[in-house]
Amino acid sequence: MMKRRRIRRIPTWQDWLKSPRLCEESLRHFERQAQVKGLDERQARENVVGHMRKSFHNLSLTNQIFDNNQKGELRLSYAGESFYDWVVTIGYYAMYQACLAALAAVRKTSENHTATVCALVYYYVHKRKRLNEQYLLSLDAIKNLADQDVQKLIEKRLQREKTSYDTGVTTELGMAQTTLTDSREFVLRIREILEEGLGKDFLKEV
Repeated sequence: MMKRRRIRRIPTWQDWLKSPRLCEESLRHFERQAQVKGLDERQARENVVGHMRKSFHNLSLTNQIFDNNQKGELRLSYAGESFYDWVVTIGYYAMYQACLAALAAVRKTSENHTATVCALVYYYVHKRKRLNEQYLLSLDAIKNLADQDVQKLIEKRLQREKTSYDTGVTTELGMAQTTLTDSREFVLRIREILEEGLGKDFLKEV
């Protein structure tokens, strides 16, 4: 009888949060796989500013999309259509760029979301104790929303609730509002952390 091959479960950020040792082991694995790499000082400094600029660039865009959607100033093709799904997606990328800026501050760069979060937990929760669980929770939640087809989520909710009013736009609006708040708070917290470590003048052009 053949033995079943055990599938190795990838640790979550919650696992890394609970166990500094597991977090470090996972980070070393990502480094061996070249998913987390070191940066020289010059490149690291450039990356901090570059990623933070991109983060605020994305925050600005997602706020403009939300505001214009609310005002009815966007060109829409279908009845009941909105661009709130893009608010979620761009809001996530604002947060992710801030993560990359934080890693650049410790002279690291990352190739994917999982490796980035592992390194973020290692350097800014266990090593420096500057990032609270609430920020990791919002990053995870918005990443999950951005990865999903928002319209399918809404259709399932419509089928389940069977209400006579349009909950689709309401659901997307709620997701968008949560994303705007959480992504803004996340990015601003990362900026505070970087200014604590590098000085306010370092990001004066951001």
